[in-house]
Amino acid sequence: MSLMAQKDIQDKLRILAKKHTWRILAHIHRGAKYITQISAETNIPYTTVQHRVRELERAGLVRIVGQVDRDTGRAIKLVRVSNFRISLTPSDIVRMVKREDEPVA
Repeated sequence: MSLMAQKDIQDKLRILAKKHTWRILAHIHRGAKYITQISAETNIPYTTVQHRVRELERAGLVRIVGQVDRDTGRAIKLVRVSNFRISLTPSDIVRMVKREDEPVA
């Protein structure tokens, strides 16, 4: 596994371990939602949802799609789940740990 692939997996696991992440992903699994909708429907504070969505987007776990609201003409952002799969074996973990333990030159 390349160093880039390791970092990608570690980033995904780090965000998936955070509070509310699974609830947000499960909530938008069946369809895109606005951050305000996610917050209201899950009772997760708006700023928490906003922050978590940004982290999920950076990790490639969700996509943010810009649209224009038909009624107001305002720009809106829909959050959609990306199709992702994380493959991690015990051997991968051993290699990651060994790389972390290597002295920095």
